[in-house]
This record gives sequence, structure tokens and C-alpha cells, in this order.
Amino acid sequence: MDLPRLIDGLSRPTAYPHPSTDVRMIQTHISVVFLSGEFAYKVHKPVQLGFVDLSTLDRRLHDCREEVRLNRRLAPDVYLGVVAVTDHQYGLRMDGDGEAVEWAVKMRRLPEGVTLLDRLRRNELTVTQVARVAELVANFHSQADGGPRVAAFGRFEVVAGNARANFTEAEPEVGVTVERVVFDRVRELTEQHLNLLGPLMDARAARGLPRDGHGDLHLDHVYLLPDRPPPHDLVVIDCVEFAERFRASDPVADAAFLTMDLTFRGRADLSAAFATAYFRATGDDEGRRLLPFYTAYRAVVRAKVEGLTAREAEVPAADREANRRLARGHWLLALGSLEEPHRRPALVLVGGLPGTGKSTLSRQLARDGFVVIRSDEVRREVFPDTAPSAPGEGTYSAELSGRVYAECLKRAEAELLVGRRVIVDANFRDDATREPFSELADRLAVPRLLVVCEAAEEVVRERLATRHGDASDAGWEVNRWAAERWTSPAQSWQGRVLQVATDAGVEPATQRVRDRLRENRLIA
Repeated sequence: MDLPRLIDGLSRPTAYPHPSTDVRMIQTHISVVFLSGEFAYKVHKPVQLGFVDLSTLDRRLHDCREEVRLNRRLAPDVYLGVVAVTDHQYGLRMDGDGEAVEWAVKMRRLPEGVTLLDRLRRNELTVTQVARVAELVANFHSQADGGPRVAAFGRFEVVAGNARANFTEAEPEVGVTVERVVFDRVRELTEQHLNLLGPLMDARAARGLPRDGHGDLHLDHVYLLPDRPPPHDLVVIDCVEFAERFRASDPVADAAFLTMDLTFRGRADLSAAFATAYFRATGDDEGRRLLPFYTAYRAVVRAKVEGLTAREAEVPAADREANRRLARGHWLLALGSLEEPHRRPALVLVGGLPGTGKSTLSRQLARDGFVVIRSDEVRREVFPDTAPSAPGEGTYSAELSGRVYAECLKRAEAELLVGRRVIVDANFRDDATREPFSELADRLAVPRLLVVCEAAEEVVRERLATRHGDASDAGWEVNRWAAERWTSPAQSWQGRVLQVATDAGVEPATQRVRDRLRENRLIA
């Protein structure tokens, strides 16, 4: 069956044996899901990739059956069975009579807006809920199939083979969703961690710890259903059914998917809470040593999958671009998970009113491996022939100032995409100037921090009066104008703002920032 014809035929409400007013379609790199009425139907694409072969109808039937069998472990009442797609005089029919031209997994349609990802986006996901999921996953692992055959998938040679295959399969993404320097560094660090952790992996496999797990435990596969009492309110769908070697693994490799996804979504706090609850439930203290490696491994898997999806012609153009953005962020997350603290990509905004010591502090922090982008220097480059302006006019007008911030943002993105650490030194007096940088850091999955410099008025006045030969021409008048327009950071910066007083000089302020960077594992 031709895939475009299959998609077209199953996108019609008349193709279904039950009432359906419309059909919604969701595509991945290997499947198409059709949401129709109270049910969802998943059809596998006839693909043959390095890690999966669904090229024949028999292979796709086998895969459908495996998907139902395996997913009933964590979602017993969601996966209803395997049904045939048949071709009739008036078009394709789902669950029809006659010879099958394709097979589909029939599922009970779950409500929208209740996955962990949905709750996270609404800022409703709590530490308590994350801990409950961790306990569910730990219990699932304790009951999942094990034994010598499963344990073999946790051996070093198998793990290393899977990890190395990811890079081979993702090589075409270099220059598209990942820069060569980042790709090569992640691969190099992966080899270093494999060599370091190999003996531990083999020892755990020899003890029979690996389990036939889920293999794709990210946030939008976990549902917290509001109409069901605990523990039945937690449902996990869509495990890896097409390749046992991606599903059977050390339990830490399975759990790492959720720690990775929470970190990728900008919630390192919930990621840490999940890990703490999981290891508390399992009692597997030695497994913590494996978590950074497997977090990076899962990030590379997601980057590879997003890149593959972005290459498929049948995926809408807007979705393909979204996939490319997600892939870029996952590559940088992998780098940050494996890299030494002092080399991890990060974005630090150093803001405050003129004369509060932003640039002096930024120069000090540059010693910790940061590239500094200073808005005053960018302004001179963008507007080299512009004379000093009054507050709100000339280069300080909203339009021209916006162009300066846009150029700073562009330069920051270019540095982050090659794995560097960036400081942007600017006023950052309101959310209009801060939020684009917040969105950039979140999109690229790098840690972010807003440092707000403060100083007493008499100190600032003296500094501005004695400033000579500096890229900034802001005086006390500009300081007062900016102070009147200063607003507190938005909710998106909660927990990521550090106010530092610079009255006593740069060293105490620098130490405070370095203490925070150390807490965030951005320096040793």
C-alpha cells in the first residue's frame, strides 16, 4: 500500500467503523497515528532504517502484535488489539472485512492535556507527582522480565555498540541539526565514559540487573488521568516494541529517559527529584554513577529521531522545522550531560543599571571559560557613526536598542550552537529584553542564569563620573531613565535570578556568582 494513499484514505471519517466527525493525524519517523472518535489507530510506515526493519507487511503485523503485548504491561486497558486495514470499492476501511492491505494497533483514546509534558508546560507538575512516577517506574523494573538473555543487553559491548551506532546513523545530521565540533565532542566524551563505566556495566549485567523495560520513557508518554483514583491514574504508553536491544537494558538507562526529558524542558529541579525518588525506591546507589552517561545517550537518541523525522517528505514543513529545533537542543543537552562542569554550555545574562559593575563582573567571569558579548560594544559596531544620545533617543531609542539586543541574541546563539559558554552583558531592564534569551536557552537546552548587579547611588555616580575611554557613554541621566523603566524578571526566571551587590568591589560579587555556578555544576 502506497503510504501517501494510506494516509489520505485513513484521514477520512468514513474509513472508520464507529462514529467520527473528524480524524486527526500525528506522525513520527516510523508511524502514523490516526485519532478518530473514542479510539486511536497506529499504523507503521514501511521503513527500513539502521535500527528497525518494517519493510514488509508481515514484519509490520508482528510489530503491531508486539506493541500490544508489551504496552499492556503499563497500560493494560489502553491497548485493545490489532486490526486490519482493508481496501474496498469506496476506499480504505479500518477494522474492515477482507484481505489486509495494512495492519494497525487499536487503542483507547486518552484525554488530551494530561500528559506529564502538558502539566509541565502549564507549570502544574509537582515534585510529589514526579516522585510517584519514579516509584511506578521502579516497581515496573522490579517486575519486568530479566534473566541471562535480557541481562546480555546490558553488557558493555552491547551498550557501546548501541551508542556508537547512534553516531553512525546521525552522521548525516552534521551541519543540519548539530555542528561538527559538538557532534565530535559528544562522540569523544561518550567513548571516555564508556571506557570508564564498562567494568561497572559488565558487573551489573553479570548480576542479572538489566530488565526488559520501556525504552522510550519521555514525558508525553506518561499520563496522569484526573478521573481515576491512584494508582490507576498513572498510565504509560508507547514503549519500544520493534527492537529488544533498545528496550532491554540496565534499569538506569530506562529511567534516564525521564531525567533527560525533564532537564531538556528546563526543569533540572524535577529531574533531580525524579532521580532521587527512583534510586530511593530501588536502593540502587551504585546506579547513580551511570545516570549522566545514560542521560546523554537518551538525548542523542532523541536528537537522532528528531533529525530523521525532519527528513521525511510526508511530514509538514512546520513540523519538520520544529523537529530540527528539538534535535539541536538534544545534542547540546548530551554535551552538557557528559562535559566537565567548567566546559558545559550555558547562558549567563549580566544585567543591571549603568554603573553597577556589569562589565567588570563579566570580565572576571570570562576567566571561567565564558565568551562575553557586551551590548555597548555591539552598539558601537552596529551604529559606528552615531553620536551619544539622550535617554530614549538615538541608539537608546526602542527601535535601535532592539536591533542591538537582536544582534546580541544572534551572536549568543551562534556561540552556544558550537558548544561554548556565553555571557551577555547588557541592561536587561525589562522582559522584552530578557525573554528572547530565556527562550533561546530553553530551546537549546542549556542552563541559564540572570545576574542583576546593584550598587548604592553614590557609588554609581562616582563610577559614571570617572569613566573614560569605555564603550559605554551612559551617564547618570541614562541611569535614572533606565531605573524608572526597570521591571522585575518574569515567572520564567524563577529560581534563575541572582542579585549581587558590587559596592564592595568586584571580587565579592564574582565569588557569589561563582558559588551559584558551582551549585549548578557550571564550574568545578
